Amino acid sequence: MKRISRREFNLLAVAGAAVAAPLGTVGGSRSRAGQEPATDQKPRKKPPLTAEQAKKVEEDVAKREEQLGAIRSRTLPYGLEPAFVFQVKAVPHAPVQVRRKG
Repeated sequence: MKRISRREFNLLAVAGAAVAAPLGTVGGSRSRAGQEPATDQKPRKKPPLTAEQAKKVEEDVAKREEQLGAIRSRTLPYGLEPAFVFQVKAVPHAPVQVRRKG
């Protein structure tokens, strides 16, 4: 398997996505081969919630907003270490030979 660089991979991914995209979306709102665009699809209806479920949802949303507000109000120190570090695979090199005078 041939090794490719990150940039080559990105180019191949973009090209593959362009080929895989439906023709109707590439050129705008044109329909494909006489087919009508799929605009008549109805959104899925959510099942109705009981009063108890609605109350629980409201409580959970309020709790989430409170937690997010607490997190966002904290400032991070300038020299904070990252949560993870990528490690690059080491490329083996030839051993260094020491030159001797003389």
